[in-house]
Amino acid sequence: MSPFGRKFLGGSTSMAISLALALFASPLTAQKTILTVTAGAITFAAPTAADYIAGFIDASTGATFALNAQTGTSRTTTISIRSTSASLGNGKVIGDLQWRRSDLATWNNITLTDAQVEQRILVRGVLNDPWSNTIFFRMKLAWATDAPAAYAGNYQITLSQTVP
Repeated sequence: MSPFGRKFLGGSTSMAISLALALFASPLTAQKTILTVTAGAITFAAPTAADYIAGFIDASTGATFALNAQTGTSRTTTISIRSTSASLGNGKVIGDLQWRRSDLATWNNITLTDAQVEQRILVRGVLNDPWSNTIFFRMKLAWATDAPAAYAGNYQITLSQTVP
């Protein structure tokens, strides 16, 4: 076989594969989802003796998040939370800020790395579209270490999604 024949044969094989991919590959579409967070600022009232006895103080409001599919079909959506502050100030560690989902009773210490809040499969217009939940916050208190002071910290809520 001549060198021209091999080159032509290789070229036609590449062309056939390209044509097959173009004809039979499913189109890729973006999975656009909107994340809306309301009541983002978390504040605590001045702690009372009852709060110190209980060992914590609840934030006055929670942060509500909502997801709404805009394009695409099925995807797995995951909401995560983490602190963007290393401490709450005045010597208070960030781990003394706790969070929980409104539908669960278990409190979690916030960390500097993402922690999964909730994960759901979302199918545009069919399943969990839209879906939402609320994250409640509280701050642990101790008589011996927490002087009456203003404490503050920042947090970040993140949406990640994968296509099954």
